[in-house]
Amino acid sequence: MTKQKKRLSRDPDLLIKLWQQLSLTWRLIIDGRVSATLKFIPALMVAYILSPVDLIPDVFLPFGVLDDIGALLLGLQLFIRSAPPDIVAEHRARMRGRSSQEADVIEGQYTVQGERDQGES
Repeated sequence: MTKQKKRLSRDPDLLIKLWQQLSLTWRLIIDGRVSATLKFIPALMVAYILSPVDLIPDVFLPFGVLDDIGALLLGLQLFIRSAPPDIVAEHRARMRGRSSQEADVIEGQYTVQGERDQGES
């Protein structure tokens, strides 16, 4: 009997979402309209990750690394949700390759039903 190698399934969507969150965070950090006090959130997140003092030390693999990943994800979400929503929406639209005004336009077709022509009797 031969051993079958199990392939680890990786969710590319998860990595894409993480990259988008990081890109959005960077765009918000360099945007002058976002307050400087909010920009302390990513700074504190990076300081925690780089700090030798952790909630769970990195020597306890994989839990030490998981706590750093959790801090990263929590910090990104907290910063993005604390930023002004209109600025976040503008940057998300730009990341998709559209202007912020195009993001609000919904195109479609409609038909009017139930109306009769007044000239017909």
